[in-house]
Amino acid sequence: MLSAAREMLGEPLETAAELERAGIVKRGCAYKLAKAGIIPSYAVGPKQTGVRFRRSEVLAALRRPAAREVKE
Repeated sequence: MLSAAREMLGEPLETAAELERAGIVKRGCAYKLAKAGIIPSYAVGPKQTGVRFRRSEVLAALRRPAAREVKE
């Protein structure tokens, strides 16, 4: 578990625009998914108004199967 924490500390935080340039998710969609709690995000800056993402966490969240409602 300690090695996982070290690995995360070594991974830089990225902007939504950087995720879009990498072809992972569009910028606006990244913000919507973060607000909905689907992908993890981090508040940054002195007033905590900026949003950043860890690429590995975003990719892992997008690979998770969606929770489906069961209609009866």
